[in-house]
Amino acid sequence: MVGPIAPRRRTAMAARNPANPRLRDIFALLARFLSFADYLKLRLVDHASRLYCRRVGRTPPPFPWLMLPQRESPGAPSTATVRRIFYDIPGGRSYRYEIPDKRFYRCVATGHGWLVMVSVHPPRRILMLNPITDQGKVVPWPFDNINGCFHAHLTSSPGDRGCFLVMVTDKLIAYCRPAIYQGWYALRAPGFRYHEASSDVVSLSSSLVFLVDQRRKLWRVELAEQPPQVECRDTAFALPSEELRRYYLVESLGHIHLVLSEDRHKRIALYKLDWAAASMWAPMDGWCGDRVLLLGRGCSAAVPASSAAGRAPGTVLFARQPMSIRDMDRSVRGDSRGQAWFWSETRVDAGPDDLLVLKKTVPHQQGEFTNADDSFWFFPAIDPDENAR
Repeated sequence: MVGPIAPRRRTAMAARNPANPRLRDIFALLARFLSFADYLKLRLVDHASRLYCRRVGRTPPPFPWLMLPQRESPGAPSTATVRRIFYDIPGGRSYRYEIPDKRFYRCVATGHGWLVMVSVHPPRRILMLNPITDQGKVVPWPFDNINGCFHAHLTSSPGDRGCFLVMVTDKLIAYCRPAIYQGWYALRAPGFRYHEASSDVVSLSSSLVFLVDQRRKLWRVELAEQPPQVECRDTAFALPSEELRRYYLVESLGHIHLVLSEDRHKRIALYKLDWAAASMWAPMDGWCGDRVLLLGRGCSAAVPASSAAGRAPGTVLFARQPMSIRDMDRSVRGDSRGQAWFWSETRVDAGPDDLLVLKKTVPHQQGEFTNADDSFWFFPAIDPDENAR
């Protein structure tokens, strides 16, 4: 947790006192100069203190937190929410926020400071939650069948009127606007085949979405057009290795990249999209730029290397997600019991002699995964729109 905050506790309590309107006004004036970390500390001290910060946007940390899986607690009472740990890797600090228990909701994607969670039991519905501000939005389930085979993606913050929530399953793309929900819309994608490891979805803007399936066919969807425009291209190419069966789409500096990885993430191949070219996926021998790639199902991103605690450009961090990547921990513990790490690291330009993946655990918590829980990259953010509830 955060360090000593007794002085801020006194300030927050004084600001809440109606007998100190002048001090309250001073506190509100100073709130805009607080850092994102200051905001978090204040919020942990006193609920009233955030009233003076909510209207001022905060620049979040440039490196995302890692939302750790929910710990198993045998015999624990059945409660609607639990305190999940969000770990700041460069800072070595943990934050805890209330989110729904995995027995009721399962996280399937993150983006722009929000979690996308799907209810486990009927009636099926989708919950979008910002754990930092307690904002939440609920929308109905878009599909007739409930088979759990889908990708979810937020193109921007749900508080943004231009945001789309996109749900992709076999042959179908469903989308809606969470900020002004008026029902779900559907687009047919007859050739799209969902696969838990070899298909993915990413957005280049709040309305431009790209999808790849297990046969490396690519869809480009412009949702803001009337009617929406869907283009499909067959981008199949020879794999450099048959072991590269995990596909991740990630946006970096306005470009779409496809990352192929084998099951244990020991080697990867990187491609860059050129939609206008005849051969749209151009292989890349190394990484150009100053970005570190963070990959995971429903949470991939690229961040500046300067924010990654000494990690060099081209470093790739994989969130541990056993729902889609099975039996990856046996080389760590020598058996099939609980996993002993939360994320792994490698490099884009790793050579044949650099196949070792660095497996990482949180310093104060050993990894304990189950088959029903994942880690997710999470960008903490505070929406300036307080009415997004």
